[in-house]
Amino acid sequence: MVDIYAKMLKRFASKYPSQTFFKGEIIIFQGESPRSAYIIETGVVKAYNLSIHGDEKPIGFYESGQSFPGTWIYSKVPSAIYYYEAFSPECSVHIVPRKDYVTFVRSHTAIALAELDRYVDDQLSLSMQLNALQHSRASEKLMYTLHYLSITHGRPAGERIREISLQLTHQDFANLTGLTRETAATELNKLKHLGVINYGKNQPYKVNLTKLQSILNDQYIAELES
Repeated sequence: MVDIYAKMLKRFASKYPSQTFFKGEIIIFQGESPRSAYIIETGVVKAYNLSIHGDEKPIGFYESGQSFPGTWIYSKVPSAIYYYEAFSPECSVHIVPRKDYVTFVRSHTAIALAELDRYVDDQLSLSMQLNALQHSRASEKLMYTLHYLSITHGRPAGERIREISLQLTHQDFANLTGLTRETAATELNKLKHLGVINYGKNQPYKVNLTKLQSILNDQYIAELES
């Protein structure tokens, strides 16, 4: 179904104009009433909120073939409730009238089911983020965050090794966990020495799920891995 969905969506989206945004450019502002729906052609888009102190609080990452902002597209809210920003060096999106996109989804069973599946994945992603944030120790926040990212944005890279597809910095991990950049960097380095993760300059994070689970010894992770 994924292949069918991707091909149908690509064919549909290609009829509409596209626009390229570069890393750090805001595509939609929080509180803005979008003029159209956006379908990602290439790259990654980050959704985030800002705290009262101006600290960034990432909500999720959207990749090729995904649309945003979902709550506005399906008329649940009158405006965007988050900022949407280009996260990859370049991000190309198709700009599609909301009515056209909703009609397209509702007219094709395969598309509607794939869209439902994506929103279930989004729900899982948010619940895993919440689980990570509820832990008090910095090391645990990071380990659960790494697990969440490896499940939602990871690809196989060996036996129980997951490579995170996002280009993340220490500051990104700090934003995701509510830690300072210095603390995030220190804890990530500790996890690297323990063999839980492996990373380097301009190299993606690789997570060893076996070592991660053995340290946390958590049934929550065991159930997600089963």
